[in-house]
Amino acid sequence: MPSSPYPPAETALPRFVVGRDGEGRWIARDEDGHTGGVFADKASAIHFACMESGHRGGAVRIATTRLLLFS
Repeated sequence: MPSSPYPPAETALPRFVVGRDGEGRWIARDEDGHTGGVFADKASAIHFACMESGHRGGAVRIATTRLLLFS
């Protein structure tokens, strides 16, 4: 049986980065810059990122530098 030309659904889900912007607000955004938001706290930002990425292991990382919501 030939393989599908489309990637499995789980690989099509976005990967997210969570961190603080230059003003200390918590940001979660996908690595492609298509979706994201500003959150009241770290837990809320991580929760959003996990939901949007389908709770896949390794799909959410914490930034080591300041983030911009959209660059």
